[in-house]
Amino acid sequence: MEEILKPIETRRARRALSDRPIDRETASTLLRAAHLAPSCGNNQPWRLVAVDDPKTLAAVKDTLTRGNYWAAPAPLIVAVASRADLDCRIPDGREYYLFGCGWAVMNLMLQATEAGLIAHPIAGFRQLEVKPVLGVPDDYTVIALVIVGYPSDDLSNLSEKHREEETSARVRRLLDEVVSWNRFDFEDPEPPATERSTSKEEK
Repeated sequence: MEEILKPIETRRARRALSDRPIDRETASTLLRAAHLAPSCGNNQPWRLVAVDDPKTLAAVKDTLTRGNYWAAPAPLIVAVASRADLDCRIPDGREYYLFGCGWAVMNLMLQATEAGLIAHPIAGFRQLEVKPVLGVPDDYTVIALVIVGYPSDDLSNLSEKHREEETSARVRRLLDEVVSWNRFDFEDPEPPATERSTSKEEK
């Protein structure tokens, strides 16, 4: 069991990346790991667009928000796209495609960690701009971009905040704060007023 925990414990969302190329065989192993993820009804809703062509990479990076400046050296970016109808749709409104794609990304991240790579998923990109770059149809959602690269010891290109995060100890909530037994029993803060009103309308 400890062998399974090892890459889970060592995985970090690092930002100090090298521009060292990732060979296709290594990249394909990451994608295979993603594709071996479980899914509702074995629907496999993930559509993974692996980008390593320099011109296409540059165009994708142009869609990133300013906070993701650190991704500039990345030699590989994996776009995760899907549609709600590609996975289970539960009658009470639950749509599993986001959950399934999350499983696939986690598999990719753990395989990357095992291979000595960083795989850092981000939400900070302009979806309407990245879709035409990658030829993603309008009816698909680009859920995340996974920035992949070898780690770098050079932290000089990172902001002060990100340099601190790069070298800090891993911080997690206490297990008791996120796990309860037999009954939902958590002391979460009240949601913002706008979210509370939305929740009441849904009921």
